[in-house]
Amino acid sequence: MNSDLHQQILAELEKRNLKLAIAESLTGGLVASNFISIAGASKVVLGSVTAYQDSLKRELLGVPQNLLDARGAVSADVAIAMAGGVRERFAHAAEISLDRVIGISTTGVAGPNSEGNHAAGTVFVAVQAPGVEPMLGSFGFTGSRTSVREAAALAVAEQLWDYLSL
Repeated sequence: MNSDLHQQILAELEKRNLKLAIAESLTGGLVASNFISIAGASKVVLGSVTAYQDSLKRELLGVPQNLLDARGAVSADVAIAMAGGVRERFAHAAEISLDRVIGISTTGVAGPNSEGNHAAGTVFVAVQAPGVEPMLGSFGFTGSRTSVREAAALAVAEQLWDYLSL
């Protein structure tokens, strides 16, 4: 974890009066943990969903079943749908304007084995923010299951920081 980066992101989100909603698959809560480990995170982080199973991606995050069927859970389109879904659902649940919520997501294959036609280390991260097209990162990380998950969690934070730096 890069606590300085996470702290900078939280400070910038607070300064802009923005909230963060997190959807994770392969990272299994690591993204949320990295943010929540910073004191004062509750001013910015709305919450997170770890949707490891496709049915949860569909039911909790609103990822369309036809998208899951056509692309599979490990895809750029599903990462974008997860980020958009968590953003919309958390804004609604928290009774906050959608214009104040950023959704981020991770999906991929942590390994050690390949899954379908995706090699271990295949990762997609997405940032869905007000007024801009979704930002997507596509990665092929190497190493252990733990290192792939840690790299994915850092990648989505870096992607979010890139958005905030525009």
